[in-house]
Amino acid sequence: MPRARHRKMASLPRNSTRPELMKSSRHMYEREPANYGILVQLVRSFLIVAWFCCCCTCIVVAQVVGLPLYVIKKEYFNTWIALTKESFGLAITALTEWSAPTPVRISGDRSVLGQVTLTSNGGIKTNFPERLVLIANHQVYTDWLYLWWVTYTNKMHGHIYIILKESLKYIPLVGQGMTLYGFIFMARKWMADKPRLQHRLSKLSIKRGQSASGNPLFDPMWLLIFPEGTNLSLHTKQVSDAYGEKKGIPPLKHELHPRSTGLYFCLQQLRGSVQYVYDCTMAYEGPP
Repeated sequence: MPRARHRKMASLPRNSTRPELMKSSRHMYEREPANYGILVQLVRSFLIVAWFCCCCTCIVVAQVVGLPLYVIKKEYFNTWIALTKESFGLAITALTEWSAPTPVRISGDRSVLGQVTLTSNGGIKTNFPERLVLIANHQVYTDWLYLWWVTYTNKMHGHIYIILKESLKYIPLVGQGMTLYGFIFMARKWMADKPRLQHRLSKLSIKRGQSASGNPLFDPMWLLIFPEGTNLSLHTKQVSDAYGEKKGIPPLKHELHPRSTGLYFCLQQLRGSVQYVYDCTMAYEGPP
C-alpha cells in the first residue's frame, strides 16, 4: 500500500521574557498570550467545562433518539450517527480553540504534494482519500484531538473510527457516545481482541454498490491506529527500549517502538477496500 508521511508540530516558544525575542519568534498566526487573573481563569474553565458537558449530553441524546433508525434502515442510522460524530468533532475543535489555542505546522514528503494547502486566513485544507488507515505515534493523551481536527479539514470528521483501550468505554457520556460511533475498544489481550477487531473491520468493509466503471463502493472511513499502544512516558519508554533490545532494534530517541500485530491484522482485513496508509509523526515543544 502507498504510504505518506506528514509531520505535525505545535506552538512556538512562549516562555521568553524578552519582548523583542517573543516578537521575532512568534508565528505569524499565533495570538498574543492571554493575561487573565486567577478568578477569570477559574470562571472561564468552569464555563468551558460546563459547555462541553452540555455538548456531550446533547450529542448522546441525539444518538439515542436516532436508535430506531437502526431497525428502519441501517443506512439511515449510519448517516444520523455520522452527523452526531461531526458535531462532536466540531465541539472538541472549538474546545481546543477556546481553552488551548495552538498554532499547528504540517509538513510532508512528495507523496502528499498537493493534498495539504494553506487557506488565505492561515487555516489548513486537506484533500486526502475518503478511505484510509491513519497511523500515528502517541506522544500525549490528547493526540486524537488534533488528528480529529485534521479530519475536519478534509470534511471527514463524521467518518473517523478510532482503535483505543477498553477502559475509555466506561467514561460517562463520552464512553457511550464512542460506542455508538463504532469505535473499536481493545483489551490489549490479542486472543480476546482479535475476534472483536475482525468483526468490526468486517462491518467497515461492506460494499455499498458499484461505480459506473464497475469498481466496488464503500462508505467513507478514516481508521486511526496508534501502533505504539500507549502514550510516551518515562516508564513506557523504558519498556519500549527493553523490547527493542530484546528484538535487536536500536532505541528510538523521541518515540516508542510500534507493535505491528494489530496494524498488520487491520491491513489484512481491509485489503481490497482501502488503498492508502498515512503515517503521521506528531511532535510537541516540551515533551522529550
